[in-house]
Amino acid sequence: MKQSSSIAIQRDGNESPVLSESRSSYHNQKADIFIRAIIWGFVGSIFGGLYIGFVSMLTPLISNDLAIIPAAAFAGAVGAAFYGSFQVAIIGTLAGSASGIAYLILAENPQLNEMAAVSLMAGVVAGFIYGNTHREVSGALMKALTGLVAGAFAGILLWTLVQLGTTFNSYFTAAVLVPITGTFYIYGVFKIISGLDCRLPLSMVGSLVAAALSVVVAGSVWSVHETMLTSYALSGSSVDHVGFKQIMGAILGGTTGGVIAGGLYAWLGLKWLGR
Repeated sequence: MKQSSSIAIQRDGNESPVLSESRSSYHNQKADIFIRAIIWGFVGSIFGGLYIGFVSMLTPLISNDLAIIPAAAFAGAVGAAFYGSFQVAIIGTLAGSASGIAYLILAENPQLNEMAAVSLMAGVVAGFIYGNTHREVSGALMKALTGLVAGAFAGILLWTLVQLGTTFNSYFTAAVLVPITGTFYIYGVFKIISGLDCRLPLSMVGSLVAAALSVVVAGSVWSVHETMLTSYALSGSSVDHVGFKQIMGAILGGTTGGVIAGGLYAWLGLKWLGR
């Protein structure tokens, strides 16, 4: 009896190495799609919430349309810190939330500038200590800078669409910005900025990144505090800028855009560049 070389099951009932390797590769791809979709979705939710917050803070300073660009840039920097330097991002987040909440509890007459200064110092100290004891901060500053530039590019594209008369609600805005920013971050800007040589000591890198994140998180704590105080007397402009529906729409939109983009890139077999 002739025996074909393409038979997958050998006489002893075991799978051939070729079929076993094929199945293993298939399961690895499914796992990669799931993991990358979850990570991109998580970062996208952070991006969406921060973007709406930054727009609401920057709109009184510049026009509503132009606020799109710096808001997307700042949100991109924070998202990149979480995506590429998760440990430092956690340190900055803990410093900002702890210092912000402590200040609101202890201060008799809370002021935003004072709270920002306290959270800034907390981030500097926490980042300095962590940078002196861990090497995970290496490259964190460059990754945050990459996210800043990538977010700015995405913001410019969205601003161009707005100028052409296109309108988006908060959900679709975040759902569009997250994949574009992530694409610029991994497959564009990172290849340029990663080639730059950062000669700063690790302790200083940790301090800069953690301090920036600490101030952002403390600002979020302040926003929640102010919203709770004025929950029964919100002005029309406040509802327009920081309404609950807008915030939740941006978070959900960022999550959706991140999940789709992350899963799609994994399905296409694109590498994990820039993490």
